[in-house]
Amino acid sequence: MKQREHAAALASVVLAIGVLAAASLSAQQQAQPVVGDAARGKALFSDTFNCYACHNFDAQSGERRLVPLNYPQDGFITFVQNSPLPNMPAFPDASPQQLADIWAYIRTIPADAPALRDVPLLSDIQQRKTRAAAE
Repeated sequence: MKQREHAAALASVVLAIGVLAAASLSAQQQAQPVVGDAARGKALFSDTFNCYACHNFDAQSGERRLVPLNYPQDGFITFVQNSPLPNMPAFPDASPQQLADIWAYIRTIPADAPALRDVPLLSDIQQRKTRAAAE
């Protein structure tokens, strides 16, 4: 009888250790950042999510300029999945891995286009547009 009680107690301890180890491993996996792959990100940017439609293939023109990218990877993922901007759709079904890949791709694009404020004609157009909207 004592052997059964001892075996049952030992089995309970082993089971508890197993559950704790699995929970610890799961927490560690969640805490590790996702590593993006720029090659996969390029295809996701242009073919899967069609980011180029608003940001162009160089990610430097269109509705919002993405290069240079000022978001850290986790902020980028959160923003894209939950975009609060009216002109930027949210992509809640995009996985963190897919978005990390896109983030990695955007980070490889050299910032060679000048900022809008640095192009006099474009800056003038933007100022006129802003003034007209205010009137």
